[in-house]
Amino acid sequence: MRRVVRSKTYVRQLKTLIEYGVKRFGLRVAESKLLILDDVIEHFLAAHPGAKQVDPELMLHVYPISRTPFVLIYDFDAVELRLHFIIQARADRSSLDPGDVER
Repeated sequence: MRRVVRSKTYVRQLKTLIEYGVKRFGLRVAESKLLILDDVIEHFLAAHPGAKQVDPELMLHVYPISRTPFVLIYDFDAVELRLHFIIQARADRSSLDPGDVER
């Protein structure tokens, strides 16, 4: 199983998304979405990171998380699954720059 590495950018974005979710939908809903997210990352994506194609503009994998508003943007090798960004599903990806990811 690959080790999951979350960039500082990813952690900051997730915190912002969860805080928004708590304010808008309540703690229970935000926590349930976070549990789904963590489950998919740890039990599926770490084992099957090639499940989605590479986005030709970002040159990173893009994985929408079912039953949540989240999309993961990542890359991987045999040892690590590296989570670079987490964004809302409807967010514009054109402003994302992989070079701006804070490790």
